[in-house]
Amino acid sequence: MAMRNPRLPLLPGYGSNTLIGKKGFGVRPIFTSVDKVNMLVDKAADTNRVPSFYCRKQAPEQPTWLMYDKNILRFQGFYQETLHEMRSAARVLHKLDIFFYLEDGTIKVIEPRTDNSGFSQGTLIRRQRIRLPQSYDLYYDILDFSIGKEVTFYGKTIKIINCDNFTRTFLNRLGINVPDPIPWPDSLERAPSSGKPPKHRPFRQFLDHDREVLRFFGYWDDRDTQFGTVHHLDIHYFLADDTMEIKEKLPPNSGVEAAPMFLKRMRLPRKIPPHVEMTGGPQQPSYSPADLSVGAVLNVFGRKVVLTDCDPYTKEYYRVTYGFDNFNPLPTPEDRGICLSANMAERKLPPWNGYGSYEDSAENCRTVEPKPPHRDFIKFLHKDRVGFDSHILRFAARLINDNSVDSRRYFIVLYYLCDDTISVYELGERNSGFLGGKFFRRNKMYLPDVDFFVSKEPPAYTDKDMWIGNELVINNHRFRLIAADEYALRYMELHANEYPTANIALIMDKIRRALVSEENGYKNFVAKYMEAVVPDHKELMSVRCFKQALKEIMCEKMTEHEFITIIRHFRGDPGKEESHRRQMLRSLVFTALTRGLWDDRDRLREGLLHADEMGVGTLSLTRMRQLLLAHRLPINTDLMDCMLDMLSKDENCNIYYEDLMNFLDFQTRPVVNLSDAEFAKAVRHAPPLKDVECKFWAEQEMVINEGYVNWNAFLCQLNLDHVVKH
Repeated sequence: MAMRNPRLPLLPGYGSNTLIGKKGFGVRPIFTSVDKVNMLVDKAADTNRVPSFYCRKQAPEQPTWLMYDKNILRFQGFYQETLHEMRSAARVLHKLDIFFYLEDGTIKVIEPRTDNSGFSQGTLIRRQRIRLPQSYDLYYDILDFSIGKEVTFYGKTIKIINCDNFTRTFLNRLGINVPDPIPWPDSLERAPSSGKPPKHRPFRQFLDHDREVLRFFGYWDDRDTQFGTVHHLDIHYFLADDTMEIKEKLPPNSGVEAAPMFLKRMRLPRKIPPHVEMTGGPQQPSYSPADLSVGAVLNVFGRKVVLTDCDPYTKEYYRVTYGFDNFNPLPTPEDRGICLSANMAERKLPPWNGYGSYEDSAENCRTVEPKPPHRDFIKFLHKDRVGFDSHILRFAARLINDNSVDSRRYFIVLYYLCDDTISVYELGERNSGFLGGKFFRRNKMYLPDVDFFVSKEPPAYTDKDMWIGNELVINNHRFRLIAADEYALRYMELHANEYPTANIALIMDKIRRALVSEENGYKNFVAKYMEAVVPDHKELMSVRCFKQALKEIMCEKMTEHEFITIIRHFRGDPGKEESHRRQMLRSLVFTALTRGLWDDRDRLREGLLHADEMGVGTLSLTRMRQLLLAHRLPINTDLMDCMLDMLSKDENCNIYYEDLMNFLDFQTRPVVNLSDAEFAKAVRHAPPLKDVECKFWAEQEMVINEGYVNWNAFLCQLNLDHVVKH
């Protein structure tokens, strides 16, 4: 029997108790008997290939497919292929990755994919054992792979030039010396020189610089021409074929129709010779990367394009290729816009003829095709009705004329904040001789004593003109605003910065200036009306006396609406006004319950008592709302929230449910039942047309003119005590 060659160490496990076999397309380990192993070992020794490190019966007990699972040796190599179709190069280089799997001795060869290479790349040899050349029973093993060696796989000779760190460490531990890496040769081997100068190789340039684009920023100043402007441009230079394209950057809403390209991709010639057609003649020299830099001026077919800046990739390219370090951006000239307004006359519409609305007539004059007038949609979104917030200001008005019968007529003026329109309704009282209803339809009302038949729209009434005491002339009818509903007063007070007559700070400052302007004015004012306070309540003064005191010092400098704002701010008996609001809210709730046929107060009381486990007599707002919904009260969410907000609460904002039962007690505390139309109009703030509304507006005037004012709070906010001391 032949002896084992001791100078060729091999991978542990190969040959002693394991053989690698191949069956079909799969690879699996084959376990043999001792005699068969000895036979293979002797045969391997005859061919100078020792299969194991270990002596017989001394190898590790684990099989190799388990010991070296997922351990792969990776080598890098190349083979050259002859090119017969290219005259500029004789051979092309194919770079390969060779993977050797330690678990079963299989080999896999992959050529990494390269974009636009023109070759079929990827997996060249699938994972398998590869036989040695001129052999039918011997396969490539670990000793056949090393840097500098050549292997032949299916007729292709591959030279190994490198390996990864794991492969180098593994082979060194086995005692195999691994040489240093070998550099890659040139990808294309040039053909023998014929003495002629080298020609331009577009394919080589395409392979080396594909997808490499230099990007510059620039502008073209065209302000010298009529309607010219500064055009902001993006200049792209493609290194793959030395072509350029230019795109124009248009700001949003510029009104200019964007063209596809300012300059389509092409070779841009440096200079166009005169009287030479572009279709013939020799090719003109074009711009190259060396001609482009920050500050350079390009001649784009007669247009001077100035380069002002570039992107980071372009800066790095010029820094590495040309050694440039100065990339300071240049300023772009300001474009003050196209001077159209200076030379163009303003379009003047013909005078309004009085037919239709002004907006509709003006829109028909602007276009041949009739279109509806454009309204302020943003204002409509913010001022449209939202729940109980109707954004409608309602004022009571009287008709002013020489007819004594008309002086007793009662009108409601509605101002719609969403579109600045006004409508007028008349309250028809019984036996008055007037039916009532719509007096003026909803429309924009223009100011009196203005010329209507003009090109520009005449001024119209705005919400700033809606205040108590003001007079409105609507279609030659003069109305005086005498009162306002709670919503209108409250809305104007919440938006006091928009309505000066409802701004308490401005009103107090006006009173303060009037008192300080006169000598001893504040001292005499306080001394005169100190005795007019209520005897039982020294801090209160009647509204009539308070208005008289203010009129003496302010004369005609204060409007009726400003008086009402002060009275509401320093109201000394809020209980009366609160009671009036409570009664109005009870009427709405009673009408809703009657329409829903709900009458289950006893069961509601039982549910409230059951929910009050501690017996404190109060429930939280959330729990109270849940109980009302559980007992199916037929009222909407907004009305329920208003009702719960009106009920009495303790210091923790818990609601006294006994007050709720009193609120819903319509038998011992009856209220007015509104009809369906009255209920809808009351909820929607629609124009009032019934006797109930007449009574409501009469009570509004009484609430304003009667009651008490907190005199001490008024003097405290005036803050003029220092004037008396001096």
